[in-house]
Parts: sequence; C-alpha cells; structure tokens
Amino acid sequence: MATFQFRQVDVFTDRPLSGNPLAVVLDADGMSAATMQAVAAETNLSETAFVMAPGEPDADYRIRIFTPRRELPFAGHPSVGTAFALEREGRFGEPGARRVVRQQVEIGVLPIEIQPAPGGPVVTMTQGQPDVGEQVGDLGGVADALGCRPERLPACGPGPRIASTGLPQLMVPTADAATLSSLRPDPVRLAALERRLGVTGIYAFALGPGATARARFFSPGSGIAEDPATGSAAGALGATLAAEGLLGAGDAEAALVVSQGEEIGRPSRIEVGVRTEAGVPVAVRVGGRCVTVLEGALSIPRG
Repeated sequence: MATFQFRQVDVFTDRPLSGNPLAVVLDADGMSAATMQAVAAETNLSETAFVMAPGEPDADYRIRIFTPRRELPFAGHPSVGTAFALEREGRFGEPGARRVVRQQVEIGVLPIEIQPAPGGPVVTMTQGQPDVGEQVGDLGGVADALGCRPERLPACGPGPRIASTGLPQLMVPTADAATLSSLRPDPVRLAALERRLGVTGIYAFALGPGATARARFFSPGSGIAEDPATGSAAGALGATLAAEGLLGAGDAEAALVVSQGEEIGRPSRIEVGVRTEAGVPVAVRVGGRCVTVLEGALSIPRG
C-alpha cells in the first residue's frame, strides 16, 4: 500500500460546508493516471487535483485534474483551491505573504496570485487565452436539455454560444434568476448536447444588478450533475459578456461577481476580471476565498 496526504478545501467561499469542495492529493508523483481516476471516482467530487513536481522550468508545481469520469486539461476551482492548500502547507514559504506562483496544467503554465487578507488569503488565477465563438443555433434543443421553454433563454446577447478560457463550455443566457432556478435539466439530453457541441458542460446564467450574475453548471458527461462553483465557466462568461459589450467599457479591466450553487445548498462567490483591447477580451482572471475542511491520509495500492 502507498500513503498520500490529502486536503479537502471548500473553494469560492469563506464559510466551511459551502462553495465547491475539492480534494487535493499532495506529492502524487508516481501515481498512475488510472489510479488518479479511481481516486477521483472514490471522492466523487466535481474535481480532484493531484499535485506533482513541475515538468516546465518556469512552473512551481504541476497538477492533474480529474472529474469522477475523466481528466480535464484545465479547471478553475481546482487551480484556486490547490494554490490555497499549498500556501497553507507552507510550500511557497512562510504563509501570509503576497506572492505569485506558477502552476503547470495541460494547457500551459498559468500565474496565480495569493493576496493576504483578513480571514484568509484571496487566490486569483489568470486563465488561458479567452475565445468566444459563434452563436449556437439549436435553441430548442438547448431549452429541452435544460428543461425550460425556448422563449425563456435568449435574455441577453444573441443567444447561447461556446466560450473558453482553456475549456470549451456552452454559455446559455436565461430571462432572469427565477427562470434559472426553475431549470430542470435532463442529464441524458445534456450529455448528448455536450458530445455534439464538443463542450465540457453547460453554464446557464442570469444577469443581475450592476456587474453581477447568477449561474448554474451541468456536465453529466463528466459525472457532474450540478457544480456548486465553476471557475473556468465563470471566466468564460466574463469573456462572453465583454465580447458582447455587456461588461464595462473601454480597455480597462472590467469586474464581474458570479454567484452559484444556491439551488443545491452550496452558495459560492466567484470574482472575475476581464481585460479587453478594442472590445475584444484578451485576459481573464478568476479568484475568491477558500477554507480547509478536511485533512487526512489516503491509503491505496501502489501504482
């Protein structure tokens, strides 16, 4: 048997037992991909992160990210939560100092800022290159998969479209927060929609007052019925709104606050910043707070 230390962290929240739980397995070098996938199925959380020595000279560490069913090349809440866990472990030096660390994931090496604050640090990651695609035409199919009438969807912008800051996802506007909460998604149809569009998840959202939004995320193809907080999708949403002229003006960084998870009893707060040039999103940052809720050891067969 082999023993690995692990931490469970609630991400995008400052209160235990809310936000999005993440399992972080420390010092996972030598663990096979098949074992990592089995551990992720065992934790049965949206994602489990495995910390390894970096393979790139400019990275401080590497993580591999698994859902209960598949490995992801990039994700938001595992990136933020892992950096928080490593900072609490003292892996970057004495905890409590402002610092920027560099995390290696499959899409590249991404900087993460750790900013001290009362009650615990704020961790903010720079995501991958934003890419906002064309509108998806099958509004009826999207509505059927989400369990609502088509006329309750295109409330802002031209309609559903695929966007990415490292992981392609479908952004779906809804008429209002009540519509968003009333969605009754069909997991079979959603999984088929994911396969057909080549996306990892559907991010339904409703704009709120000021620069705020409510959101829900579904990815049955990855084994995620509903995610409490999705950093990659929140970043892609920020890029989408900026591209549509719905988030700030000019070339300064615009801010967006996304709340997610209320419908499943795991409220979260995700802070998004989007920098544009000539109206085109060029950089996205996503961050928030975290809390540690579990510390322990994982005993599994070697390999």
